Amino acid sequence: MSETVTYTYSPWHFVEFRRESGHMHIWVSLFSSSSDFRRVPLIFDTGAYITVLTRMSARRIGLSMTGLYSANLTGFNRVRGSDKAEIVIAPKIEIGRFIVEDVQILVPLDDIEVAEVIGENVFECFSYTVDHDLDRVYFAKNPNPKPYKNTDSGTDLSCGRVLAQDN
Repeated sequence: MSETVTYTYSPWHFVEFRRESGHMHIWVSLFSSSSDFRRVPLIFDTGAYITVLTRMSARRIGLSMTGLYSANLTGFNRVRGSDKAEIVIAPKIEIGRFIVEDVQILVPLDDIEVAEVIGENVFECFSYTVDHDLDRVYFAKNPNPKPYKNTDSGTDLSCGRVLAQDN
């Protein structure tokens, strides 16, 4: 007699995080083209309005450093350097089984030290919940994300499409 097993589809998929210096770090793949990417740990920061990388990391990943527009680092935790930055585009970011296209990333103009974070401009594409006991963040695609704007400048920081890969 064979046993029938039924699987239930869940839109929720988890990404494990590690705790370091009081922050939750999740590993993401940042793409500079359709196939070139680097895996990097970013701070899961629901208070950051935009994803941030150091200039050195952006270069190492291979992101085009011709920014869409200039920005200021006002309010960002930095060690030294100017307040000037630019917004660059990562063609896609992979978070677990999700791919987010056309992600705007804030990159300082100088080689200054800033916290590298994944911000609200990406999180607005998802519903998410944190399981602190298992060190996991569960993500589900948000079917109706609101366009995400920087409240100071009114700049649209929304990402492109969100795709789910089959595992």
